[in-house]
Amino acid sequence: MKYGVIVCPKCGMAKGVEANRKTTTCHCGREIKMSSVKLMFQTDSPMELADSVAMTNASLRGEEHLVIEKKGKKKDPYFVISERAKPIKDPLERMRVVARELTALKVEFTFEDMKKVAAIVGKDSPEDMIARLKEHNLIYETGDGKFRSV
Repeated sequence: MKYGVIVCPKCGMAKGVEANRKTTTCHCGREIKMSSVKLMFQTDSPMELADSVAMTNASLRGEEHLVIEKKGKKKDPYFVISERAKPIKDPLERMRVVARELTALKVEFTFEDMKKVAAIVGKDSPEDMIARLKEHNLIYETGDGKFRSV
């Protein structure tokens, strides 16, 4: 089902609607013909619709600019791994999570892979991470410069 965001011509507030409807009623009581208003945003997700209505209302009030992320672009896998590791306070556990996620992503990861994640996390150097993980037997070297988590 397609959803969209419209702005009421009477009260000026954004409203989430089903895009295939011919009319809808605003919170202010005005009946709006869908053919007479422009869809500000379209999506298939009701959750995304709720966020876009909130952002549109904030934009209309002048609180922030209307910025809606377009669907379809995948996040960088190193960024996703870093986001999972950042909230972990224990440094060894954080390193273990990074190693486990890199192994799940690439089967064998390299120093360069660890360097990319460490740059985003920003807590430990990749050299220190690999040394500590090896010291605690949480990773092992499968070849020249290639590692796997246990």
